[in-house]
Amino acid sequence: MANIFYHLGLAFLGGLVLNVMPCVLPVLTLKAFYALDHAHKDRSEQRKVGLGYILGTSSAMLVFGGVVLAIRASGKAMGWGMQFQHPGFVAALIAVIVGFALNALGVFEIFVSGHQEEHEGFLGSVANGWFAAVMATPCSAPFLGAAATYALAADTPPALTLLLFATIGVGLAAPFAALSFIPALGNRLPRPGPWMETFKHLMGFSLLATAVWLFGTLARQITPNSLQLFLAFLLALSFGLWAMQRFAGLEASSFRRWSVRCVIFLALAVGWKALPLEKQTAKHEASASGEKLKWVEFDPKHIEAMLAQGKPVFLDFTADWCSSCKVNDKLFVDTEPVRAALARTGVVPIKVDMTSQDDDVKDEWLKRTGRNDLPVYVVLLPDGSMDLLPVVITSEMLVSAFERAVQKKK
Repeated sequence: MANIFYHLGLAFLGGLVLNVMPCVLPVLTLKAFYALDHAHKDRSEQRKVGLGYILGTSSAMLVFGGVVLAIRASGKAMGWGMQFQHPGFVAALIAVIVGFALNALGVFEIFVSGHQEEHEGFLGSVANGWFAAVMATPCSAPFLGAAATYALAADTPPALTLLLFATIGVGLAAPFAALSFIPALGNRLPRPGPWMETFKHLMGFSLLATAVWLFGTLARQITPNSLQLFLAFLLALSFGLWAMQRFAGLEASSFRRWSVRCVIFLALAVGWKALPLEKQTAKHEASASGEKLKWVEFDPKHIEAMLAQGKPVFLDFTADWCSSCKVNDKLFVDTEPVRAALARTGVVPIKVDMTSQDDDVKDEWLKRTGRNDLPVYVVLLPDGSMDLLPVVITSEMLVSAFERAVQKKK
């Protein structure tokens, strides 16, 4: 029982820390807007917004947990954030982000009922929670790795797996919910005013920047022809949302509003169904463009050969959709101290690109580390042991790991 509460605590803390990880930063503006917009409203409205956000994050995590259980029941395994290996998921998320951005830029409005403001507050917070939870999944964080590994383990009861995922969602929602339930915190925020319209537009552009980042991931997963057709779909989506507001706005009758919406959504659904997302046949290793560190291509036979020759191997499991991986690579991995340590110790650096689901070999090598989330940094030693580094690293940690590998070899 103590072990369960321990991992539940890790799950909550991991969800809490996710709020400051790079993958969630793009939606911080969205969260900030809702916090400012509702901070000075009546207490009941603030509580509804807070509950809506908790409902959004926890239900999204529960759905993800359910998907994990379904995949586990089929005899396969799924790691944290690995849904981003599938082009269909990445493409759908880009489309959703573009929709959120257009809404923030004022291209269209969703809610049209007589209680528009009330619905927009609660349902907007639920949608915001879902969005934040989905964007959080490609990131790992302190405490989260151990909780996710325990939740995804084959021998963990299904009910406990779902509870752990829901707890991660609650931890993710905790800071925003605190603003809704603790008046003293909300009173410290600036008062709403005309400046918020400009802030909302800036938020829309930040979401478009997020879509551009994910588009780079999709570009490495599907063929150029499929990518061009997906751009055409995004154009059709943008036009459809604009047309929905232009020809079936608030001034139109209910019949006209729903008729136009149904036609537009049906046309977009047909377009999405017909959209070919053909995977690239060629395997791509992580690009070394702009990097000074010379990575060796991932090849299990080559790794085994290096270890047989007594050379330690440094594996960097990464992906284009893993923003934490990119930040670490830039700030801590591809640095002068690390490059000098690799040259001095003779440790072989190999980058394992998990951007696409090329085959099961990389997944198997990831499982050997005991982790199922990215990033993963591990030094394999010739004696068959490994030195697994934390998710949050520094250049000094890597240098020390390389030096330990050489000392152990002696």
